[in-house]
Amino acid sequence: MKKSLKIISMFVVAGMVMASCEGPMGPAGADGAKGDKGDKGDPGTPGTTLACAECHNNDDEMIAFSAQWSESQHANGGNAGYANRTGCVQCHTHQGFLEYVAEGSAANISVPENPMQINCYTCHKIHQTYTSADLALTKPGQQILDVKYAGADVIWNKGNSNQCVACHQERVVSPAPVVDGPAFTVTSTRIGPHHAPMANLVLGKHPFELPGTAYPTTNVHSTASGCITCHMSKPYGYLAGGHNMSLKYESHEVENRLVTGCTPCHDISTTAALAAFNTKINNFQNLIADKLSDLEAQVIAAGIYNTTTELANNGTYPANVTLAYLNYNTIKEDRSKGVHNPTYIKVLLDNSIAEMVEAGYPVPVK
Repeated sequence: MKKSLKIISMFVVAGMVMASCEGPMGPAGADGAKGDKGDKGDPGTPGTTLACAECHNNDDEMIAFSAQWSESQHANGGNAGYANRTGCVQCHTHQGFLEYVAEGSAANISVPENPMQINCYTCHKIHQTYTSADLALTKPGQQILDVKYAGADVIWNKGNSNQCVACHQERVVSPAPVVDGPAFTVTSTRIGPHHAPMANLVLGKHPFELPGTAYPTTNVHSTASGCITCHMSKPYGYLAGGHNMSLKYESHEVENRLVTGCTPCHDISTTAALAAFNTKINNFQNLIADKLSDLEAQVIAAGIYNTTTELANNGTYPANVTLAYLNYNTIKEDRSKGVHNPTYIKVLLDNSIAEMVEAGYPVPVK
């Protein structure tokens, strides 16, 4: 037994001696040959994060949409900064709009600490299902507009443009003057339909019509798809149409009009036809601009409009003068120079100008 232990001890000691004599590690060897390619991974099932390729793929749509949006007024207008307060956040900030959608009302919307511009997630249900269903709109249903017309609800139901009209409609003026009513006291310099009254004018449902020439009941530009017919038509690069939504773009230092949404109704198939079409629009917009300028001069003369602030002056004015100012404000803020509803907007201007003449404020001599 003792002899066996002695032999084992000798082997242990020898091993220790050999280990203590081991030299430093040599340099790393060359990489081995590359292994075989593995099997293709599971592309994922709808509703999982593995299904990203359903949207993020080689068709480049997501890149194009994002780039168009990045050049848009919605992305770059600064709205989230200057209008970040109660009463504004539901349309001017991303967080406010989604809170408005969730609550169904703008009454108790909070002011976000870090206001964000309108973006993809504002209008689309991005990364909720990880399928193409994520492109669904956040507020797609028909819109009952904020103002009433002739005592009745005004309804906009034009497909995907319902999303646009959640914000692009007149704001309530309350209290409001009535035609031929008592003198009206303006107590807020911001009285008016606000910056985006497009939906009401497209429908011809503006609540402050003054009497005179009969208002038309139809509008050739009130299409079944509404806003997107023109504003989201085939884009010019990233600068107009598509998710940029502008109808003008600059090319070689020349401003051009995007007309891809006009082709269903207008013949612009030749250079001559396109030139004639643009001339027709330019002439009409110049006519509306001249009439709007006349009305502006009249409301300035009446003392209700301040050209420095571009807001109203507080004070008491005849009811029809106040209504004429509201019409001026609406058409100016519409910014289409009459194109959204050509005949209706022209009549609205003509009747307002006539009422101002009746109130003692003639059209200025040019």
